Amino acid sequence: MRIPFLAFLITFFLNSQVPPNAPPVVVRDPQAVALLQKSVAVMGVLPSDSRASGDITIVAGSLTQLGTIQILTRGTTQTSVAVQAGTANWSVIYSAGQANRIEAGTTSVLSVERSASSQSLHFPLPFIYGLLSNPDSSLQYIGQESLGSSAVNHIRVQNTFASQPLWQSLSEFTMADIWLDVSTELPAKISLVRRDGGGSAPKIPISISYSNYQTVSGVQYPFTIQEFVTGTLWTTTTIQSVSFNTGLTDANFPVMQEGN
Repeated sequence: MRIPFLAFLITFFLNSQVPPNAPPVVVRDPQAVALLQKSVAVMGVLPSDSRASGDITIVAGSLTQLGTIQILTRGTTQTSVAVQAGTANWSVIYSAGQANRIEAGTTSVLSVERSASSQSLHFPLPFIYGLLSNPDSSLQYIGQESLGSSAVNHIRVQNTFASQPLWQSLSEFTMADIWLDVSTELPAKISLVRRDGGGSAPKIPISISYSNYQTVSGVQYPFTIQEFVTGTLWTTTTIQSVSFNTGLTDANFPVMQEGN
């Protein structure tokens, strides 16, 4: 029996469409995975938590402020950065996809889009370890490049939330780029774009550069950390002390959610 032409077109159109609920594709480039695994192995065994403190210089236009910084991590999903420098008195706490900013005693609940890129990158080991252990993370090798006078391997990463359909709209806010030094295999730079929302919300390019790695209790920690905002140097952190496995708990990473 012949199928009417209109019915054929409708059937063809419907059958050729990608199912609306099709899970996103998770790219696990073998070369990217291998390079990140080597970098983690060089940095050392992931500690249950870390506590670092140091000096920070903040440059905002013609104003330079000197002060102190404390960096906490727990596992791969909790970080806290607290800064006191001149008039700057703020902290950003990230815990399992939620984030708060506390400034002058006032807590602001960051949007889910902003929270997606609010995990501290000052200590790169938990971040990279988390990427490798999360099967939803896409890991793509871009190629070998030059960074200053060093050769680096460029890797692009992104959380696809393939196993969490309700969160897949946040995937675009988790994209980051990692550059690993070819000779040391240590992270040289990580960059991302922070946004408070989708659409026309402003995009703020952020990059963190690492140098002066030192071994503390068998773990490599960068003792010089520079953060750039839209390509301009914003902060320089010089680490003075680092300790691991100090017994940090959820209480050290309190995050207030919208409506609480």
